[in-house]
Amino acid sequence: MLSLSESLGNEFEYADKIYHIDLAFDTVLRFYEMLDDDRLEDAEKVATAFEMFFNQPVKDADFAVKAFEQISKYISMKPYGNDEEDGDSNQAVARDSRQLYSFQQDAEAIFASFYDQYGMNLIQEQGKLHWDEFKALFQGLGPQTYFQRIIDIRTKDTKDLEGEQLSKVIQAQQFYELDVNKSQAAKEKQFANFGEILKNWAQ
Repeated sequence: MLSLSESLGNEFEYADKIYHIDLAFDTVLRFYEMLDDDRLEDAEKVATAFEMFFNQPVKDADFAVKAFEQISKYISMKPYGNDEEDGDSNQAVARDSRQLYSFQQDAEAIFASFYDQYGMNLIQEQGKLHWDEFKALFQGLGPQTYFQRIIDIRTKDTKDLEGEQLSKVIQAQQFYELDVNKSQAAKEKQFANFGEILKNWAQ
């Protein structure tokens, strides 16, 4: 039996033993970054991910598979709209499947916005601020923050604009465009890929 609390969870129960899990926001963000690292083999990703969250080497394949099924569901849970098909957690996805933000590429804007709105230095919060708390504060960033102004630029409708105004908006959108949207080889959702990695690794 493996379980994870609904909110602010930091423990797993498996085979009648309790395992501490590191759900600090920086651990989760490093996990997402690691999934995108093409230099790592699949087995290395599984081992690295397990050590990130459990601070110990992976030994039990069944435990690893069940644990990451729960972890992926837990950290990708949104406050609203969890019944939608595009429930990605590393970045928002628009209806046209273009990513609206990236925790990695937008890191400086997110840092500045947390500091501006909450007076919070995210570097100093590493290892302390829980993923649940980070998500709640992230979702609450106001429209005047640097990050939300970037999102506004990326999502701005240009169909009614013309002339100099249109040119400025297009230039701003090109400047703030995410690298992943510049490539036609955009990856499938990260957790779907990692799920396949786990299945193959466990066999």
